[in-house]
Amino acid sequence: MDNNKIKKWIFGLECVIFLLVAVMLGLSMRQTIILNNQIKNLESDVQELQEKLDEASSKKTEAQETELTEGQEKEPENTPAPTETPVPTEPPTPTPTPSPAYLMDLTGYAPGEIIEDSLIDQVNLGQYFSSSMIVEGDPVFERIIDRSFRYNDNIALSDLRYIKLIHRNYNGETQVGELIVNAAIEADVIDIFMQFYMYGYQINSMYLIDNFWRGDGDSSDFASIDVNNTSAFCYRTVTGSSTNLSNHAYGLAIDLNPLENPYVRFDGDGYGSSAHDNAQAYNNNRSSATMPHVIDHEDLAYQLFADHGFTWGGDWSNPKDYQHFQKELY
Repeated sequence: MDNNKIKKWIFGLECVIFLLVAVMLGLSMRQTIILNNQIKNLESDVQELQEKLDEASSKKTEAQETELTEGQEKEPENTPAPTETPVPTEPPTPTPTPSPAYLMDLTGYAPGEIIEDSLIDQVNLGQYFSSSMIVEGDPVFERIIDRSFRYNDNIALSDLRYIKLIHRNYNGETQVGELIVNAAIEADVIDIFMQFYMYGYQINSMYLIDNFWRGDGDSSDFASIDVNNTSAFCYRTVTGSSTNLSNHAYGLAIDLNPLENPYVRFDGDGYGSSAHDNAQAYNNNRSSATMPHVIDHEDLAYQLFADHGFTWGGDWSNPKDYQHFQKELY
């Protein structure tokens, strides 16, 4: 190939390359123009949005300034700055107070024993007033058989109830007591003596008359009265009689604080005397208002027994038995 042909071929190739470059530049310019137009459109949109935002912000600022100005006009001068609301704190958990250890009953306590008042549940006093039947062979039966009780045709063992209870003694202490009464007055006696305790009525002591047994009912009754003991059941005759049964024999009578409330006989001049030397000061001119433990119509004992249908020996004409309350059922 000669030089002219080579030059023509090279020239033709350069023309082709030039045309390709021109085409490519043309395409690039076109895309550039398109992009520039899109950018301008976007800038226009952004400018428009910015103007709207500025306008909205300006209106909001004006509204806030107007509201603040109105609020300031309404607020009085020297308005204190609001204080922060304190954050509530949990109150300390209180330490639980232990429940007092009350006695549930009189188990383990013998008649005559003293019980601390702190051990007595004053709301539930009934648990300290219990009643039970007397059964052959039990401890109570062994205490009374052939003493205050003997088998007879007038009163059966099954008719009697043993009551264990609390009372206030002459020192104001809580003391354990006991009585045997007829089942027919069991509820009356428990209610009366529970009210005695509630009102602080004092009773010197309450033991079965068997604790003072002297071989017969009359002598044992005298020994019990001589130490100012309150008692009830004893199978014996009426004082001064060898045949007529006393209401004590049926468990229907109670002798209460017999020292201050003696069995008194009056002579023709109306002067009273009793068999117990330590009771002489209480034979005449008796008044519960001035003489502690004396029973008269104003005394709580008379009122409670009367409310439960009992009669009082202090209302007898002669003799008068100031200690004696009984209920007629036979």
